[in-house]
Amino acid sequence: MAKDLLLDAIAALPQDASMREAQSMLDSRLHERYVRFECADCAHDDFDPCRVFAAEPWERLQANAVIYSDHRREAWLFGDCQIMVNGVQTPTVKRVDVLLGDLRSFAAQALALGGDAADTRDTADSPAASSAPAASSDPTRALIVPFLRLQTRFANRRGEYGYFVFDGFTDPDYPIRTITVNPGDEVVLASDGYPRLRPTLAASERELARLRDADPQLIHEYRSTKGFSDDLASFDDRTYLRFIA
Repeated sequence: MAKDLLLDAIAALPQDASMREAQSMLDSRLHERYVRFECADCAHDDFDPCRVFAAEPWERLQANAVIYSDHRREAWLFGDCQIMVNGVQTPTVKRVDVLLGDLRSFAAQALALGGDAADTRDTADSPAASSAPAASSDPTRALIVPFLRLQTRFANRRGEYGYFVFDGFTDPDYPIRTITVNPGDEVVLASDGYPRLRPTLAASERELARLRDADPQLIHEYRSTKGFSDDLASFDDRTYLRFIA
C-alpha cells in the first residue's frame, strides 16, 4: 500500500519540485491515508487513527525511495535505497540494520553450537511491510522480532540509530543526502534487495546468485535480518534502473 501511494504521489510531482517539496508531498500522501482509515471493529466516536499511528510507529505504512530529478540534476536518497554514479556507489546502510544483522548472525551461530536446527530462511518482508513477520520458519528471526519493533522507535529521528523512512510522520528538516548528477553520467538507482550493487543489472543478479550460494542464511558474508527463501526468488524486493543522465 505504501509503495502504491508513493508511486502515485511521485507521478503527480511538479517537474521543478524541490527535494523538500517532494518529501512533503510524498509523506503527506501516507498521512492522508491514516486520516481516511476506518476501523470496522471500532464504534468509538473518539477513535483517532492518526493518534494511534503516531503512538505506534510499528503499525505505520513505511517505504523508502531514491528519486532522480532531471530538472534539477539531483538524486535524493530518502532512506536506504541505493545509487551508483559512474561506478561509484554512495553508502546507505543504516546503523541499526548492521546491529540487528549482527544480532541475528550471533543467534544463528549460537543455536548451531547448541545443536538446534538453525534454519534462518524467512519469507517475511521487513517490519515495515508486516506487523507480524512470519518467523516460525526462522528461529533467529523470531528472536529478533522484539528488536525489530524497537527499531521503529528510531524512525525519522537523529542520532546513532536514527534513520529516514516515509511513514507519514517525517521530520521536514531531516538531512537528506542529495547527489549531483551531471549530463552524460551513468546512473544506477536500486532498492536494497541488491546487497552487492554492480554497474549492470546482469552483474548485480550474478552477485546476488553467488551470495545465495555462499551465504543462503545471510549470517556470514552479508548479515541481514532475514535470509533467502526456497519459495521466493530472493530475500528482499528488487528494483534496478540504469540510465544516462
